[in-house]
Amino acid sequence: MESLAGLSAADLGATGLLALAVLLIMFGRLIPRGFHRAMVEDKDRQLAEKDRRIEALEALASESAQQVSTLIPKIELSLHIAEVIKRLGEEAGT
Repeated sequence: MESLAGLSAADLGATGLLALAVLLIMFGRLIPRGFHRAMVEDKDRQLAEKDRRIEALEALASESAQQVSTLIPKIELSLHIAEVIKRLGEEAGT
């Protein structure tokens, strides 16, 4: 027979085995297989949802970076036009 901490199942007896099973359940070392599978599936769903959120955020960040890259030359052109208009206004006012 298999021994646990130097004691065999025969040495423990039915009461000892029952006490051991209760202790294992109380300390979370012995849980039903269905419960374990449900918890693993729930954790997998949470991880999949987190992965989907991360992918969505990465796509949003990429789109934002592309928009900024597109707008920077237009902003620079607008600033240049504003400076030229300001300069022309100053020259006309003098």
